[in-house]
Amino acid sequence: MGLIIGNIVALLASIALTLSGLLNNKKQIILMQIIQVGLAVISNIVLGGYVGAVVNFINLIRNIICYKDKLDIKSIIIITILSIGLSLYFNNLGIIGLLPLVASTVYLWFMNIKEVTKFKIMIILTTILWLIYDICIKAYTAALFDAATIIANFVTVCVLLRKIKIK
Repeated sequence: MGLIIGNIVALLASIALTLSGLLNNKKQIILMQIIQVGLAVISNIVLGGYVGAVVNFINLIRNIICYKDKLDIKSIIIITILSIGLSLYFNNLGIIGLLPLVASTVYLWFMNIKEVTKFKIMIILTTILWLIYDICIKAYTAALFDAATIIANFVTVCVLLRKIKIK
């Protein structure tokens, strides 16, 4: 039953993440990701992916700080240290359990990228790590939508690059 509930919640989180891939405004992207990571915390707990739940909870805080334009270097350093410490403590999956930490840390350090195309490329790269993790914790709906998010962001990047080339 937990597998089904966890995957239903992961499905809702994944829909929000995929929708964020179709947006062109960074504030809207981050707002949609606030919703996504909140749901992902619940899904990861139900599916036994405790490090994913911890990382996503920290990501929720990070995204709220970023949405309010308050994410400075001091916040980034504190969040990084907190993420590393808690991820190592709660990691129950060995190397696979480190993937959310790596994805989250990369995202944190580069989320202030102003240029939307580069921001979306960063989303693609970090989502690949989540895809692997989600498959390992049996978050199959999340994994399916991770793939959809990667594709949606890739298509949007191509469209944005084509617009730049036309100008």
